[in-house]
Amino acid sequence: MSIIKELWLAIVVIILLAIAGSVTIHGFTTKKYVEEQLYAKNLDNASMLALTLSGLEKDPVSLDLFIMSQFDIGHYASISLRTSEGEVVSEHNVEVKLDEDTPKWFAKYFGPEVAPGVAQVSEGWGQYGTVYVESDTSFSIASMWQATYRLILGLSVVGLFAGIVGGWLMKLILKPLDGVVHQAQSFQKMKFIKLAEPRTLELKRVVKAMNFLANQSRKIMEEENARLDIMRYKTQFDDETNLANREYFISILKGQIAFRDTQGINCLFIIRFTEDEGFLRTPYPERRARLTQFVEAINDTLDLYHHHFSDSRVSRMQKNEFAILLTETHDVCTVTVALHEACKNVFCNENDPRVYHAVVKLRPDDSFSSALMRTDEMLDEAQELDTQIPNIEEVLLNTTEEDEAQKWQMMLSDAIENCNVETFNYPVLNVNRDLVHYQSWAGVTLDGELRQSGYYTHWARYLGLLPKLELTTINYLIDYINNKNTNAKYAFLCSEQFMLDSESIAQLYYLIGYNEKAANHLCIEVRESTATRFPEEFEQFCTTLKAKHVEVGLKRVGESFSQLLNVQELGLDYVKIDSAFMSDIDFNPANHAFIRGFCTLAHTFGIRVYADGVKKADNKELFTELGIDGVVSHMEVIEHLLDD
Repeated sequence: MSIIKELWLAIVVIILLAIAGSVTIHGFTTKKYVEEQLYAKNLDNASMLALTLSGLEKDPVSLDLFIMSQFDIGHYASISLRTSEGEVVSEHNVEVKLDEDTPKWFAKYFGPEVAPGVAQVSEGWGQYGTVYVESDTSFSIASMWQATYRLILGLSVVGLFAGIVGGWLMKLILKPLDGVVHQAQSFQKMKFIKLAEPRTLELKRVVKAMNFLANQSRKIMEEENARLDIMRYKTQFDDETNLANREYFISILKGQIAFRDTQGINCLFIIRFTEDEGFLRTPYPERRARLTQFVEAINDTLDLYHHHFSDSRVSRMQKNEFAILLTETHDVCTVTVALHEACKNVFCNENDPRVYHAVVKLRPDDSFSSALMRTDEMLDEAQELDTQIPNIEEVLLNTTEEDEAQKWQMMLSDAIENCNVETFNYPVLNVNRDLVHYQSWAGVTLDGELRQSGYYTHWARYLGLLPKLELTTINYLIDYINNKNTNAKYAFLCSEQFMLDSESIAQLYYLIGYNEKAANHLCIEVRESTATRFPEEFEQFCTTLKAKHVEVGLKRVGESFSQLLNVQELGLDYVKIDSAFMSDIDFNPANHAFIRGFCTLAHTFGIRVYADGVKKADNKELFTELGIDGVVSHMEVIEHLLDD
C-alpha cells in the first residue's frame, strides 16, 4: 500500500474516532445531566404529592382516585403509596415505550437510570405512609437521541470538510514526495537527476543525500570524460588545430568505405594552401591563430550547411592539407563553393598562401588509398593550373537540376503515400553470440527496385520529406513487429531532421502509445553528433520515449560523447561505438585504452556498449577485456558468428 493511501486511511480513522469519541462523551454527559434533572423532578413531584395527600382524608378509595388522576395527567412511569406497615394503598405504573426513531442500542447504553422520588405522607402528628414517584424517561431518551443524531450529522459534515482540507494540505505537503520517488526510480534506471530541496525536513534530508549522489555521478562523468578526451587527443588529434590527425581520419575513411551505405553520395574534400609564402614558418602564436581562424571558417560553413549532409568529419592530413568527409551529401557544388570561399576569405591578405580545393565522390569499389590518391591528383591538377575555383569530380556536377528534383519529389511522395518501404534487419549480437536486437536500416522501393537509405536520403532531406519517410518506415516496422509476434527487438536510426520535426515526433509518440506491445520491442537511435548539436531536443526526445518503454541509444559514438550534456540524466540504454575506432582494433593500443575507459564509464551508468564495424569474428576475448557488450557488423561476420 502506498504512503498516500496509508495517510488517507489514517485521516479517515482519526476522523471516525473523533466522531465516535465526541458522540460517546456527549451521550454519557447528557445521560448524567438528565439523570440528575429527572431525579430532582422525581423528588419535587413526590414531595408535592405527599404534601397534598397529607391534607386529605385517609380513605383508601379517595386516595387511590386522587393518585390515579395525578398519574393520568402527568408523565410518570409509576406512582405508588404504601402505608407505614408496607401495605399498598395505591399503585399505578405504565411500561416505558421507546419512540420509533430511537435505536434500541442508544436506549440501552445511553438511557438515563433515575432513582424514584420518595416522600413521607403524614396523618395528624403521625406518619401515614410513603409515596414513590418515578418519571417516564422515554421522552428524555427521544430528545437525547435527536440531539445526538444532529451531533453525528454535524460532526460528519465537519469531518468531510476536514478530510477535504486535510487531503489538500497533505497533497501540498507531500508534493515533493513525488519528486523523490521519481528521483529514486531514475536512480534505479541509472539516470542520476537532481531535484530542488523541499521544505519538509525529512524529505529535504533524503533529497539532499540523493542530490549528493547525483553530483558525484556528474563529477565522475566529467572527470572520466576529461581523461578520455586527453587520452584520445594525444593519439588522434592535431595539437595546433584540435582536428583529427591523418591516422585517425584514415581509420574514419576506412570505416566509411567498409561499413557504410555505398549507394549514397559520400564525398571526400581536400583543401590545400601553398607553402611558398612561408606562412608555416611564421612564429607559433601567429601561425596557430591563423590556423584556428582557418579551421573555424570550415566548421562555421559546415554548421551553416549541416542540412546538406548526415555526418561530417574534418582532419588535418598534413601541415598544409585539410580533409573533410561528408556522408549522404546533397548539392555538393553549393557546399564546396561555400567552403572554398570561406577558406579564401581567411587567406586574403597580401603574401597569404593560395588555397586549392578538390572534391571526389566515394565509389563502391574504392579503398581509402584510391580515394585519397584520386583526390590528390585532382588537387595537383588545380594547383598546376592555378585555378581559384574548386576542382569538383564530374560525377558530382549538376546534381540539383530542377527536373531531377521534381522526379525525386514524385517518387518519394509516392513511396510515402503507398508505404513502399521496408527495413534491412541485421542482427546485433552480444559477446556470447546471443541476439540483442536487429539493426533496422530503412529501404524504399523506387522504380520497382528496393533501395537502401543512402541512395535517396540526400534528396529526401533536400525536399523536406525525410521525417515523413522515416515515420512511414517506423510505422512499417511496428506493423512488422505486431504481425510477426516476435520477442526480438528492432533498432531504428532517426535523422536530425526527424528529431527536430514536431509534427513527425508527435505522430511517433501517438504510434508508440497506440501500439504499446510493439513499443516494448522497439529501440530508437540518433547519431551522437545530432544529440550533441541539439542537447535540449534530444533530452526531451529521450525522456518521452523512455516513459513509453522504448529503448533509446546513440550511434556512431566516440568523437563528441564528452560534449553531450547531462548524459547521466538521460537514461540511455546503449551506445554503438563508431567503426572508426574498430577498424584497427587488433593493433591499436591507444584505441584499446580509450575504449576500455569509455566502456567503464558507460557501464557505471548502466549503458551497454556495442562495437560498430567489426571485421573479424574471433575478437571475443579482446572485447571482453575492453568491456564491449556486443557487436554490430556486416553480414559476413554475422554469418560466421552464427555458424560457429
